[in-house]
Amino acid sequence: MNMDTCIARLVAYAQKYLALSPRDAVYARNRLLDVVGEANYAAPPYEGELPALPDPILEAFYACLEGAGKPFDRATLGDKLMDAVMVRPSEYEEIFSRYYAESPAAATNWAHDYAVHSNYVKKSAIDRNIRWHAANGLEITINLSKPEKNNKDLQKQLDAKSTNYPLCTICRENEGYERPGFSRRNLRTNSLRLAGEDWFWQYSPYAYFAEHGIAICCAHTPMKLDEKTAVRLFDFVEQFPHYFIGNNAPLPRVGGSILMHDHFQGGLERLPMQKAGVRVRLRSPRAGVSVGIVDWHNSAVRFEGKNRAAIEELAYSLVTAWRAYKNEDLDILPCTGDVPHNTASLIARKAEGGYILDMILRNNRTSERYPDGIFHAHREYHHIKSESIGLIEAMGLFVLPARLKRQLGEVRAYLTGERAYREEDLAEDMRIFAPMIARLLAAHGKVSAAQADAILKAEVEDTCRAILGNTAVFKRDGAGERAFTEFLASAGFPAEKED
Repeated sequence: MNMDTCIARLVAYAQKYLALSPRDAVYARNRLLDVVGEANYAAPPYEGELPALPDPILEAFYACLEGAGKPFDRATLGDKLMDAVMVRPSEYEEIFSRYYAESPAAATNWAHDYAVHSNYVKKSAIDRNIRWHAANGLEITINLSKPEKNNKDLQKQLDAKSTNYPLCTICRENEGYERPGFSRRNLRTNSLRLAGEDWFWQYSPYAYFAEHGIAICCAHTPMKLDEKTAVRLFDFVEQFPHYFIGNNAPLPRVGGSILMHDHFQGGLERLPMQKAGVRVRLRSPRAGVSVGIVDWHNSAVRFEGKNRAAIEELAYSLVTAWRAYKNEDLDILPCTGDVPHNTASLIARKAEGGYILDMILRNNRTSERYPDGIFHAHREYHHIKSESIGLIEAMGLFVLPARLKRQLGEVRAYLTGERAYREEDLAEDMRIFAPMIARLLAAHGKVSAAQADAILKAEVEDTCRAILGNTAVFKRDGAGERAFTEFLASAGFPAEKED
């Protein structure tokens, strides 16, 4: 396929999927000529079949440029090509508004499809991820599309003073922006008003779940948890009642990967914690609002009712009480000097009965015994996951690093006898698996390939469940349960007496 045909095909694709007007087809073609460094064009309109995703079209462009000996960066060039045939941000918002007038779900369906067809949401890469529903109720994915980050990286991000433009990678100024090694040319966003503030919504390029997106404050301000957090979350679900939305705890180790800019995460899916029931009912200070301890692996409280203002008030009263809570026997300290430790993630959604707000209590202390975090994944589980346990994992969807596909494959070979196991022969990045390999070999010996797959899947599932237990500030044991109910009673939410 020659370059002219590539251009004609992408223009036709954009007219079908990206709302490119026939009136703008010539303009888009000329922009594409500029992107690929060509001056001449002599192809008729493309009338062949068009793929559902742009990947084959972009690959044809790359092949033409490689054949011509022209240097290029695939990711940057791909974004430039897509941007050249996309509608402008103002037009995007106008179309979104027209769909929203039909229904909020129609608007987000269109917007998400647009993000996929414009190659901002990397569906082909996402589809390569390994994902399964665990026997213990968790959901697990080995993410082959995005590199892992560690806690030291996140702390550096928080400490860094941004002086460049844009100030960070999620600022709205990234819409259409490009610099060496970084491109948001094909990003489109839509505006939001949350608690009287300007925010915006965009989809995640490497989505973890259905229609995974990010609500981002237009002002470049650090992540925070304040009296307006629940208000912002409920304002969002008022506008998009089919989505859930939640805040990452605004501290390293227990928060998300970007702490210098306030944002939420949400989307269409219901994550495992949201499917869990309530195991302990609590008395509510406000009529019409039910409160309870969620039947979940970590420490979570659920508020539910029709009066969102009452839920917002009660939730912030619990946040305030938690920030001051101290229990040295359970290693819970609210702060060290001026450095806070107690924080929370709030997750909002609409329901037939009104509003639901889940609150996960978090603490980011470290100790000599647990230098990576007392309530973080403990060292014995770092071979499976060492990154922060943020909002998504805390809700039961574990996003595991791509390295595991190869590493678990090597462990599988030892279990089946395909490879003889000698600890001294392990590669450097496999040494962390030595205790697990020895334990599994001792327990199972040589097994079939199918048995090895089942053993490793169960091992990963059990480890993820144990990690969630690590994150629980109140453990699911006698001392932890007593302390949890005592804390909630002191905050104004005593347990209901059993009949």
